[in-house]
Amino acid sequence: MVTCPNCGAENPERARFCLNCASPLGTASALATRLEERKTVTVLFCDLVGFTTRAERSDPEDVRELLDAYHATLRREIERFDGTIEKFIGDAVVAVFGAPAAHEDDAERGVRTALRILDAVAELNETRPGLDLAVRIGVNTGEALVAIGGAAGDRAAQGQGIATGDVVNTASRLQTIAPEGSVVVGEATFRGTRNVIEYRDLEPVALKGKSEPVAIWQALTARSRYGVDVDQRASTPFLGRAHELALLRETYRRTVDESSLQLVTVTGEPGVGKSRLLWEFKTALDDDPDVLAFWRQGRCLPYGEGITFWALGEMVKSHAGILESDGPADADAKLAISVAAVIEDPRQAEWVKSRLSALVGVATAQVDRAESFAAWRAFLEAIAAHRPLVLVFEDIHWADDALVQFVNDLTDWSTDVPILVVCTARPELYERHPGWAGGKRNTTTLALSRLSDEDTGRLVFALLAQVALPAEVHVALLDRAGGNPLFAQEYVRMLLDRGILQRRGRSFSMASDADIPLPETIQAAIAARLDTLTPTGKSLIHDAAVIGKVFWSGAVASMGGIDDGVANFGFHELARKELVRRSRMSTVDGQVEYAFWHALIRDVAYGQIPRAARARKHELAADWIKAVAGERVGDVSELLAYHYEQALALSTASGHGIDLSALQAQALEALKLAGDRAMSLDTRKAFALYRRALELAPHGTQERGRLLVQLVLSGGVSFGGAGQVEPRDVERLLTEAAEVFRSLGDQLGLGEALTLLSRQLWLRGTPEAGNERLTEAIAILEAAPAGRELAQAYSELAGRHMLASRFVESRPLAEKAIALAQSLGADDIQARALQFTATAKLVLDGDMSGMADYRTALAMALENGRLGTIDAGYDNLADFTHDLEGPEQGLAIYREGIELVRGRGGSVLWMTAESTWPLFNLGRWDEVIRLADEVIEADRDGPTQLTGLVLPEKARVLAYRGRAAEAHALISDFLPRAREMRDPQVFVKALVAGAAASLELDDPAGVVRLMDEVVTSGSAWDVRYWSIPEGARVLVKAGDVDLAERLVEGTNPDPAYPGVKAAVAFGRAAIAEARGRPDEALALYRQASEWYSARGSLLIDSQAVLGAARCEIALGLAKDAGPQLKRVGDFYTGLGATALQAEVDELSGLGMPHRARAGFGH
Repeated sequence: MVTCPNCGAENPERARFCLNCASPLGTASALATRLEERKTVTVLFCDLVGFTTRAERSDPEDVRELLDAYHATLRREIERFDGTIEKFIGDAVVAVFGAPAAHEDDAERGVRTALRILDAVAELNETRPGLDLAVRIGVNTGEALVAIGGAAGDRAAQGQGIATGDVVNTASRLQTIAPEGSVVVGEATFRGTRNVIEYRDLEPVALKGKSEPVAIWQALTARSRYGVDVDQRASTPFLGRAHELALLRETYRRTVDESSLQLVTVTGEPGVGKSRLLWEFKTALDDDPDVLAFWRQGRCLPYGEGITFWALGEMVKSHAGILESDGPADADAKLAISVAAVIEDPRQAEWVKSRLSALVGVATAQVDRAESFAAWRAFLEAIAAHRPLVLVFEDIHWADDALVQFVNDLTDWSTDVPILVVCTARPELYERHPGWAGGKRNTTTLALSRLSDEDTGRLVFALLAQVALPAEVHVALLDRAGGNPLFAQEYVRMLLDRGILQRRGRSFSMASDADIPLPETIQAAIAARLDTLTPTGKSLIHDAAVIGKVFWSGAVASMGGIDDGVANFGFHELARKELVRRSRMSTVDGQVEYAFWHALIRDVAYGQIPRAARARKHELAADWIKAVAGERVGDVSELLAYHYEQALALSTASGHGIDLSALQAQALEALKLAGDRAMSLDTRKAFALYRRALELAPHGTQERGRLLVQLVLSGGVSFGGAGQVEPRDVERLLTEAAEVFRSLGDQLGLGEALTLLSRQLWLRGTPEAGNERLTEAIAILEAAPAGRELAQAYSELAGRHMLASRFVESRPLAEKAIALAQSLGADDIQARALQFTATAKLVLDGDMSGMADYRTALAMALENGRLGTIDAGYDNLADFTHDLEGPEQGLAIYREGIELVRGRGGSVLWMTAESTWPLFNLGRWDEVIRLADEVIEADRDGPTQLTGLVLPEKARVLAYRGRAAEAHALISDFLPRAREMRDPQVFVKALVAGAAASLELDDPAGVVRLMDEVVTSGSAWDVRYWSIPEGARVLVKAGDVDLAERLVEGTNPDPAYPGVKAAVAFGRAAIAEARGRPDEALALYRQASEWYSARGSLLIDSQAVLGAARCEIALGLAKDAGPQLKRVGDFYTGLGATALQAEVDELSGLGMPHRARAGFGH
């Protein structure tokens, strides 16, 4: 015989489906083998006070008799609330609520049981004078590993408990510190029951084994939970249920107009808003002056004694006005009055009253059920004959078959009276009572769906008293609430109660690393629903939870070793329970795709799986994913990495001592593959993946060496990474990689590591060390088979020459790199080297096709996707665009590059630093200061090249704005470091900025000293040319025209590059003016202005215009100079350039600043 895993029925061996419930048989049994689960349980620990002393003085038979009575009393109270006796240990009793099956109110059941035990012990003392028993009780809620099924019986037979975990130990500790005759509870129990139990705060206590004091409370009494009063106050707006409310009101009107009975079933998951909808419906009826109806409401209870018709009894007591405090005589009298008020025939009234007495607790005599049903129906019909009657049965899914039968009889037999029966239920109703409302024409079902994100957001806003949440917290809360109003309320309350959310005026804040735990109330509700599943259903949902919120039938079938059809049948049943839903389309061909009805259902189901079992399931999930992906395994590599990592971590934590090397290798390979794929998409993610892989890579292996390199490429700012690796750590990681490759004899790996290390050393301002590593790398790689590593080294050296303006040396190396990269298909290296040949074309040959080469290089970099190459492509193209077309155009390219690189997780520090140059020339000096400060702050290991790019621009702004002393101090502090870097583009800029500050400090000797260093530095003319306009200006003002001439004429006398021609024209103009040749100077200033003005280089143009104005005044053309002086003065005033403005004022003879205007230009 084959046992059905769903219903337990025995079936013939040949049966494929259960003959009782039609569930698939055979391989499905594999799903039902579960020995343990992780569950949130409530543990009650009760101990007799002073029992040891009493036992010492008593006869053993008396002790046995006492214990028997005591144990029987506790067993009765514990089982009354569906608790499980864990064990009797002498005078101590341990009970568990939530195992083997969970209930959403297990914590409440535990505390109510504890309070009932106190009363029961007092009653036992009354019945046996002199007994004088007293107990102390501890109740605690938490996670435990629970034995289920046969495993629970096995543990019990061995004298072991079914629950294991700290929650049990803590309950015992709480019992020991509880005052005599009292119940003490822990924090989780308190949070889960504070709405239904009255508590007294106690001082936190130190418990054995706990590192921090434990918060505790004393339970005083249970609040009345199931009274007849249905009035409540809404604290939140009514959202998203307007259609359902309208339908209820319309059904009521139909009931009254047709004088008929209508049945409405309102269904939905716990917390979705069934009770709130009923309250709004009642309020709407109460507020309507045309409605005169009786509203009678009762709730079906999930546990207790004598609760079969509890809900109906509440309605009768409410109508009769019977209070819980009324004695039998008062209750009987009130019942008689209420019956007589609606039934005139005394004999009929007496018959109805006698049958109603049992419902209100007045009589207990056995009466034929059919007769009772008839009497109850007659009473309700009589009430409705006087006034329309609304009967509300809450939680009808808890109802016994007898009450369900009565509701069915009522809807079948009651006619010609206006009765509206409204029942609220969870989806389990149709499992427990499959025929509910079937075949009836007078029934309606309202299935409440989840709220929209918009309505959920409005609800949260209202719960927080209209105070806004941080955006990331708001999104997380919406995701976790999943459109369930109760979940949203519980999350908000938990975040506020635990201090996770902190109010800051009109908004809340939360620490970025703060965890958002699952509220106990929500966890309990979901766990209770899951524990109603069959073993097969539970196994299916556990396997699905391992896959994720979205899962596929084939994956679960593969993990469980069952047929796909079996899995789909099971998920069909789970969908009926609103635990999962089937997707209309599947992303896996030939597989049915499902999703959890709510993400929290997945979280709770996943949390129930023990670690060892969970580890194996993750491994099986990864195996299925890999098989489905086939050759496209790279696309799912991150998912594979997740499952293998989880399997490895859980297997390690379970401590079973198994060999994990194979699993570790699988996780490592998946992480590497995922990191490689992420490099062109999001370097931040790539860095995180490589870092996790590095933790698994054995020391001294090639895998570790490669991962060290990849970690630097994805996280190092110098390589286009996201900036998670500090510069000093970049050196450390690359040095380790080089040592690994050297020890393994891996020449290619060693050459690459040294090449990258050389760049980092050079950029950090130690060029000699960097050049040594690069020279070594090239020597090693040239002796090995040519590969991308050698092409990369050639390109690196070409770039080094280019930055030092050694274009003649740079070009052939770049060409070698391009040729080798083309043969290897290394597009990223080819794109980088192409930029260096483009530079040589522009500067050496004046060949403007170099700009087209730059654009080609950028296009190749974008197609390849490596952020380091993309970053350099944008940077260099923007640089030359700025120089040849204007700062505005260059800045636009910088901004485009910054947006793209930042969007892919890369660092934008280099482009940000470089963008301060066009911003300076555009006169956007506030942005220069802001960005410079951001870069300097980020250059935590500095000052490095980054600081060297922005500090001179900031210093010049400060000097021109009258803060020359501050500017001079900045440059003085930085110059020693700039000289160490030996990078002309850094120290020449710093020298010129220092000279400008010295001029404003009236220190001509300082100007000459700094500018002499520029002239004698040996820097190529094409590095110095952009320093000519400012350098010549300050030298002439400092009185050293000869040095100015050496600066200008040291430049290529016949430059091919257009930008050099303009700079030289400006320098020669300043010299000609100083030597008393204003006519020659005027022409040269105008030539320079024409170039700079056409390109929108506002600052240099303004200085050329100012020079031309001086020449015009010297030539007696002051009238022509006036408009130009006005234009320049307005521009300087807008900049706040008080130092430059002073000269304009002097020439204008105004002695006062000009009014600012919007800008300056042509």
